[in-house]
Amino acid sequence: MRIFALLLVLVALGGRTAAAQQGGKAVYDRLCAACHGPLGLGDGAAAKALKPPPTSFADPKFLAERTDGQLAAAVANGKPLMPPFSRQLSPAQIKELVAYIRQLGAPAK
Repeated sequence: MRIFALLLVLVALGGRTAAAQQGGKAVYDRLCAACHGPLGLGDGAAAKALKPPPTSFADPKFLAERTDGQLAAAVANGKPLMPPFSRQLSPAQIKELVAYIRQLGAPAK
């Protein structure tokens, strides 16, 4: 019985993680991809006009040097040439977005 209960919890958490990743991707596609590119390479349609260029989230070193809190603060408060999104996104949406951004920099399996 305990194994069955544990299995149910793991399945429920896995579903929530998948939903959070989809939510993060939807936010990314809507608000970030124009500059950072669809794959997070910093090569979005608007990137050529931006100096400094947008960050590449595919760079594992960039992501390793930043905490989730730092990434969330950048999303919420903005950066040079990047608007703040704290009025458009809830803290939960920002958390999902940060998780998705981290996924962009994960090594391919």
